[in-house]
Amino acid sequence: MIFSLGVIAYAACHVLSGLLRLPTAASASTVAHIKRSLDDTNSRSNDQVFLPMIPGVTLPMSHITYYLFALLICGIIHEAGHAIASYSERVPIKSAGIFVYYIYPGAFVNIPDQPLQLLAPKSQLRIVCAGVWHNAVLYLVTLLLLSGGLKSCLEIAGWQSLESEGGVSVVTVRPDSPLAVHLQLSSVIYQLDDLPLQRNILDWNAYLLEDGGKHVPDAGFCAPITSVTEDLACCEIDNEFPFGKAANATVSCFTNFDIQTSPFKSCFTTTDILLAPERQRCNRDTDCLQTGQRCVMPYTPSEAGQIVRLHVRMPPWYPASEKDKMFVFEGELVDIWESVKVGLLRPRFRILPVSLPHMSELLLQYISSFTLALAILNILPVFQLDGQYALEQLVHCWQPSVTTQSTRSQRAAQNIIKGTTVLVGFVLVGSIFLGVLGAA
Repeated sequence: MIFSLGVIAYAACHVLSGLLRLPTAASASTVAHIKRSLDDTNSRSNDQVFLPMIPGVTLPMSHITYYLFALLICGIIHEAGHAIASYSERVPIKSAGIFVYYIYPGAFVNIPDQPLQLLAPKSQLRIVCAGVWHNAVLYLVTLLLLSGGLKSCLEIAGWQSLESEGGVSVVTVRPDSPLAVHLQLSSVIYQLDDLPLQRNILDWNAYLLEDGGKHVPDAGFCAPITSVTEDLACCEIDNEFPFGKAANATVSCFTNFDIQTSPFKSCFTTTDILLAPERQRCNRDTDCLQTGQRCVMPYTPSEAGQIVRLHVRMPPWYPASEKDKMFVFEGELVDIWESVKVGLLRPRFRILPVSLPHMSELLLQYISSFTLALAILNILPVFQLDGQYALEQLVHCWQPSVTTQSTRSQRAAQNIIKGTTVLVGFVLVGSIFLGVLGAA
């Protein structure tokens, strides 16, 4: 209880600080535009101790099933704690079950008051605190699973970890993405352009979300001058036409890789230059072995018109002739990140669902968050929460007989309950307000 009081006081300070910074943030937003990134998301998240999870606002609607199922599991575990403790104290349970309030699920255990009040204060305290205790144990279990236990279990069950060999496993691809027809589920993206994904998801996120949405290849491509087109409409690139104005969508603008040479732009067929396996890589024109070739790279000044080569290894059950493939994606780098969900585990066998590790981890993350919040909030001395009855029983344990001192202690306990209720209300309302404001 003391720990929870410290947490809620700390949360109140954070909420108050966030509210006081609102005028400054509002004035700054009139002169600056903040682009969405992982750093921005993390900085907003770190401003609050309790992050409100509001479906459709601060929580993706695609996560609503995990959200509700996690709520139900945490509620059942909490009420099961009360029921087990009550049974151990030989107090009969009047009724128990689950319910749905609008769309939110929950659980309940009805313990009759009369046999409960006949127990000693310590026994009553044990029953009151059992729900919070079970939530704390559940949090430790989820923490253990998320720290590596889940991965170990899945590896035993038939999934393969990509930590040693690098790359990321394709879990889902958005159906309306142009990558949907090229990327197979359970395939492994092991390289983006010239960057091997040795650190797996860390490299994937860094490449697609950092460096201003642009990248320069480590080396150029030897391109024959004879294939240069005279029409340079593909190089007329601006914000309205990030891929140029060429009528032929298969061509892209290329420029000289060596900045020391005279500026050079030309239109080449994109796949002929970037996907040809025999295409020589270079740093300058003299590196090209064949005569009449220049060292070029894609000309992509617009963030919306980036060109990315995806090196993909097909699932183990594909024929050997189709194992490694390479695709070219044209568009914003963040579009790849948003369209393709990746993971660290891939199935060894076709019958295993590739999304199971991702779904299990996501559900465990929600369970971990909710059960920790229940453990912290429910033990607070707040009206109608377990903490109210726990504090009252603590006073009875400390001063079982009715005296002037015990009356003062009970009055002090009621004042603590009232004050904590106001503080918790401030934190919850302030957190929701800041959360909605941050999501807008």
